[in-house]
Amino acid sequence: MEKAGYREILETINEQFPGRVTISVREAAAIMGADKDTVYEAINRVKNPLPCKKLSPRKYVILIAALARWMA
Repeated sequence: MEKAGYREILETINEQFPGRVTISVREAAAIMGADKDTVYEAINRVKNPLPCKKLSPRKYVILIAALARWMA
């Protein structure tokens, strides 16, 4: 079952990044109105972490659908 607001958030993100499946930490920070350190803190939370894919020790990407679900 989808959380309330998921579709609206997903649509907003997709308007900003058409045709993309993932975004960078910096782009996620812009969407959230936060700085990138806050996004990294959200990724490393024990409870309700921001879902992401770790590409290398210093590189993460965030799936747009996962970000929308997490924000809803």
